[in-house]
Amino acid sequence: MKTRWTVFAGFLAVLSAVLISGAAGSKPTSQGSSFNVTITVYDTDANGLPTHIGSDDHNGTGYAVYNSSQDPNTVTDVYAGNKLYLDLYSQSARTLFINANDPLPGSPSGPAPGQYWQNVELYAQCFDASGTAVSLQSITGSSGNCRIGVDFYSSGLKYKFDMGPVLPGGISSAPPTGWAYFQCNAVSTGGQCTSWTITPNMSGPNPTVANLYYWAKGGKLTYLHQYYDTYRITLTNP
Repeated sequence: MKTRWTVFAGFLAVLSAVLISGAAGSKPTSQGSSFNVTITVYDTDANGLPTHIGSDDHNGTGYAVYNSSQDPNTVTDVYAGNKLYLDLYSQSARTLFINANDPLPGSPSGPAPGQYWQNVELYAQCFDASGTAVSLQSITGSSGNCRIGVDFYSSGLKYKFDMGPVLPGGISSAPPTGWAYFQCNAVSTGGQCTSWTITPNMSGPNPTVANLYYWAKGGKLTYLHQYYDTYRITLTNP
């Protein structure tokens, strides 16, 4: 009996971990078709103002293009059809500029702005009214009910810089943030979106406000403070 209970308890622990990870910046558990995308990260918004998430200008000026087919050991895909990932942590040639140091009143200085690649994973996802993740290809108009975040490592700590209608997994409470906005730019003959632009949702709550978290000892995600976060990112399939 003890052996059976141990196996069953282990199964529950694994299942719980999987369910929790689906709400964080890790791979979702829903089934769908994954596909590679080309991601362009701009250094300024549509008005020419510097963004808090920018590029490394590796193959452009004022922007850079990321694609796993041309950039070895990077990931640029929409996993399970509903969550965008840009992973840079298995190499050091490509970076993202991350500025999580533009504090709201009452928040202290954050990690130093700079070009990062260690533990860097940028992710984005949209939801329906019930909080269920939706296929990005089904967004043929626009959606402002979206999240965006980036994980990165700075000065001995791993951080998460995140905004959206859903809190990261492992966080039971934190101040509300702004949301991200997905705009479809092109629709295929089959009725699926093939190109998107991601910007802050300026019509939603708390525009451009993001929460900064860090992983404390034991891997516990812990809320720190709030900072401004802007970005302009496009992705195309393929």
